[in-house]
Amino acid sequence: MGILKNHLVEECDPRLPGYLSHSVKEAYRVLHDLINANPVLKNKEMRYAYGHIRKALVDTSIRIVLENSDIPCKIERKAVSSIKNGYEHTMLEVKGAIISPSVTRNKKALPKKALHRSTNSIKNAQFDLFHTVEDLNEKYDENTPPYMLLTYGDKNYQLQYVELGLPDISSERWIEKVDITQSLVLVTDKSDESTIQKELDLSLTALAEELLRGAQDGTENI
Repeated sequence: MGILKNHLVEECDPRLPGYLSHSVKEAYRVLHDLINANPVLKNKEMRYAYGHIRKALVDTSIRIVLENSDIPCKIERKAVSSIKNGYEHTMLEVKGAIISPSVTRNKKALPKKALHRSTNSIKNAQFDLFHTVEDLNEKYDENTPPYMLLTYGDKNYQLQYVELGLPDISSERWIEKVDITQSLVLVTDKSDESTIQKELDLSLTALAEELLRGAQDGTENI
């Protein structure tokens, strides 16, 4: 068992991979429901908006699923720029991990370079065998939760994979990745699963309609 697989089993909630995978799948389901229900989105000129809508749906779906589960989780959305309603990155803090979701162009690729990812990747010094950490101002050791990237990708907006990855401290290569696409949602109470699904359907549908209005009038800025 690899270092990341071992960490997920020993230090994280065993239900986490299933919930994260389910969140991304639900976001894509709503994206395609939105496209199929609104012919205007099938116009070539509208495809530029798909990526913005996808990101918003994935981030929102993750928040809804985890907040309605009994997995202790702190979720933050932090602005990348000072632009009002500009781009924000989502950060999850759960038992044993700090996680950011991001789309990638393929399974081997890292997300595009970003300051928040590079900064947080320093937390992985304890796992990194290829970088010295003597010059770091803070001490990152076995008591520091590792920083993971929840990556997902598609082909023509059809979901292909969902993975958890451990980037090195420079956020330039993968230490290890785990495919969680087929991870199952483990629930002890079927009513919990039903509650989560209802909340997803209501919230994501409302968000999708809001995003569609923004895409149609050209004001979306997610």
